[in-house]
Amino acid sequence: MANISIHGRVIDEQGAGIAGLTVRALDFDPFFSEDDVLGVGKTEGDGTFLISYSPDAYRTWKVDRNPDLVAQIFGPIHTDPALFGTRLLHETKEATDVTDSNHEVGTITIHRNNIEGWLVTHTTLNPAVGNPVALYHHNRITHLIDGAKMFPAVTDAAEGATESINLMTLFFDVDNGFLTKFKSSFNPLNPPSTGCKQAAEPSLEEVLKNKGGKPVNILVTNLPLSAEDTVTEVAEFFAQTPGVRTNAFNKGFALLHAKAIVVDGDHAILMGSPLKQYYFSDTSHAIRDARHKGSLMHDVNTDLKGPAVSHIEKTFASIWNATGKPMLIPPPKTFPDLPVTPNGDVASVQVLRTLPGGSIKRVNPSDEDLPYGETGILEAYERAIANAQHYIYIENQYFTSPEIVDALIARMKDTTKPRLQIILVLNLRPDLPGYPDRQIDNVNQLRSAAKAGGHQLGVYTLWSRSEKAGSGGAGNPRRYDVMPVYVHSKVAIIDDVWATAGSANLDGTSMNYHEIGLIITGSILDRAIEKAKLTNDPGKFLWELFWYLFFFVFKQILFDLKTLLVLLFVAYKLIFDFKETLETIRETLGDVADIPQLIADVFTRTARHALPSRSRQPSRSVELNLVMYSGIAGLPENGVVKALRHQLWQEHLGFSSLPDNLKTLPADPAATTWVADWDAAAIRHVEAIKNEQAPPAGHAPHLLPWKPETDPKEYLAALKIRTSTLRNKAQKFDFKTCKVDDKKDLLPWPII
Repeated sequence: MANISIHGRVIDEQGAGIAGLTVRALDFDPFFSEDDVLGVGKTEGDGTFLISYSPDAYRTWKVDRNPDLVAQIFGPIHTDPALFGTRLLHETKEATDVTDSNHEVGTITIHRNNIEGWLVTHTTLNPAVGNPVALYHHNRITHLIDGAKMFPAVTDAAEGATESINLMTLFFDVDNGFLTKFKSSFNPLNPPSTGCKQAAEPSLEEVLKNKGGKPVNILVTNLPLSAEDTVTEVAEFFAQTPGVRTNAFNKGFALLHAKAIVVDGDHAILMGSPLKQYYFSDTSHAIRDARHKGSLMHDVNTDLKGPAVSHIEKTFASIWNATGKPMLIPPPKTFPDLPVTPNGDVASVQVLRTLPGGSIKRVNPSDEDLPYGETGILEAYERAIANAQHYIYIENQYFTSPEIVDALIARMKDTTKPRLQIILVLNLRPDLPGYPDRQIDNVNQLRSAAKAGGHQLGVYTLWSRSEKAGSGGAGNPRRYDVMPVYVHSKVAIIDDVWATAGSANLDGTSMNYHEIGLIITGSILDRAIEKAKLTNDPGKFLWELFWYLFFFVFKQILFDLKTLLVLLFVAYKLIFDFKETLETIRETLGDVADIPQLIADVFTRTARHALPSRSRQPSRSVELNLVMYSGIAGLPENGVVKALRHQLWQEHLGFSSLPDNLKTLPADPAATTWVADWDAAAIRHVEAIKNEQAPPAGHAPHLLPWKPETDPKEYLAALKIRTSTLRNKAQKFDFKTCKVDDKKDLLPWPII
């Protein structure tokens, strides 16, 4: 008899049934690494569930096939039959070739703390245990907004180290004129034409090289099959330095994207930016600034002192050990209980991570053993979004994660909670193929949901404006350039009670699984669009496009879609980038051993969270975020979360101090009009640019309203702003010659 249903029961830690949880019945397709949803339902009052479906749902490929069944449980609890949970709580182990007409999965225990609340518990890893993970109290927090604050702070921290330094980063641009700290006398808007390098303090690489034999461990990312990483340069630069060990993290598509420095085991800085000159920008984001290298980057970094530092250092050691080079995890230090005050800088935090499965293994008795990895950062976002009562503020480099969009839409559909103010600060064009169009689709989905639910949604981009060189003299009117500021930050703030900052973008790579298909498809599409723009023969282009699509469909019948995408991408690289491909092969011959891992990453089934029920986890990058709490979950009120919002909004809105209506959150959610305030500011900025009004002192950047455009010229044209004011590249200052390079050619933003 064919299988037609799946049933079971969900209970809490006290043995009581849990009603209102969402249950999905899945069939793991034998040909594609996708989840085929057979049916969706909810648990009854006693926690039981029964999901029925037709055999036709799993017999697409074979008329007598039996399903490979999995049951997934989602929260939060919804008594409304129209609402369904979006946060995965548990997944049962796959039952293959099921022949029972009614398949039973048994009794599933889920702790109540895993269903509700703000604190992250690693729900899918320990569904029956509801203890918060990596929660630390009495930590002093300092927000370092933009690279001009972060780079000197990291350099000072390293210089003051007396015991040890542990540094991990995506890139470290050593021995290439990378400057991390400038003397106070240096004027970045008017640098000297001679002796300009004397304006720089000792750089981070110099400080690390002169620690006198004290232990310094430097861990950088080895990008798979790429010559863009800095592994070789770092190893060679520090090769003869006593006390300095260098190492490279190489786990296929699972990149080391986390960036942090830990000094003496009691001080850490979580960096949003890698160690490259491109990211040296201050809150003014001036187009003419000698310290950056032609790009305008906005980022958020966090300085941390307190017991949470021990978990960051343990994370560093765990990642280091994953490379096969042993390192002892130092014992945590003892910290004083710093006083917590309503407006102070001391807070309770969780140190949360995204970690790939199968990489973090126990080498020493004190090591971590994480066979399934972690997805705690995604869980933090999902919990916080579901609990939002007043506002949600997000600024992020990428906005492609379907789980984040699902969480936002689910919250907007919940009519039992107040209407929200939602503010998003995004890039006009994210720098990964496929991401720009996905972001547009996601924003459009949110706009529809906000309109239907009566919520206020505002979406914005960041732009800088500086006076043109030579304008305003001899009776000439002043003229101004505009240039997009690239949002590299990974920040969210909710209700002035919750905030997170770190290295995790809102995409699959940083949350739960690499969106390999999206990136490869985007690469091919970008190339097709480029070819179409270059041809003046529409008929020829359409004929080539027809055959391209014909063979695409034909091959799709014979190959798994991901196999096809990989083959097409390889062909694209060989045909269009033959010279670069040969150079990459030459530079990265040592990465050939990782090709089997890359292939395994491509063909591993996606998953919303780290799952013990799976024998193989999808590839995901290493990420590190700090979540800060104020006055929720039984934790004391502090000023850390509010201070972060104030600093960011002052920068984006162009205020030296926020007006009273933006400083304090109204007690009544209905009285909050912050999206209207942001919209008004965006309109003012558009008019200021059109009318050539002088920007605020310090060249403060402007937020502008987001448009579904990915080309800066088309975006400005949509706002009816003259495109002749557009710059795609900021002024670049060469510290070797002490001269300015003011070329305006397009800067290819680095992919990070």
